[in-house]
Amino acid sequence: MFKGVRWQKRITIIPGLLHINLSKSGVSASAGPRGADINIGRKGVTTSAGIPGTGLSYRQKMGGGRGMLGILLVIAGLGWWAFQHWSKVEKIIAPMRPAATQTAAPAVVPSRSSGQSAPVNTAASPLRYVHRQGAILREEAKPSGKILKKSTKGDLVTLIAQSDGWSKVTDGTVTGWMRASTLGTEPPK
Repeated sequence: MFKGVRWQKRITIIPGLLHINLSKSGVSASAGPRGADINIGRKGVTTSAGIPGTGLSYRQKMGGGRGMLGILLVIAGLGWWAFQHWSKVEKIIAPMRPAATQTAAPAVVPSRSSGQSAPVNTAASPLRYVHRQGAILREEAKPSGKILKKSTKGDLVTLIAQSDGWSKVTDGTVTGWMRASTLGTEPPK
């Protein structure tokens, strides 16, 4: 009845890498960036590779010995995408890396509230910015710890120590524990 009518909807699961495609002919999944992907659907597996901005592309249904060319083109395309979007790839793989062992001696930062020095387990600058309005400074490194102060977004604090997702900091008047996720090395936007 509607042979000439086409309809397609692309749902992004992982931006730039995994999509679900809905169309009049059925559901399929695409893995890889646009221009270098593998499509798995009702009609089988198809590989596509293209040169962005040129209109040139190559599409091949998998099967037989010639399917390797399609796979190689898709792998090359994925490599090119990873090279172009390295910052995105870095964010994905950074949590998977093992924690680096610290070889340098920890920095010593004077505590403004007590006048004594305390070791910091970071080689970078001990200054941190509060990135969340109402970030809570607690007496202990746990959610039930007594609230000492609520910080304002943009406040500058000095890092003293870190432990299990918590950071011991001082703002010059009060020293306590704050969730590490609320702190950053750059001023908040």
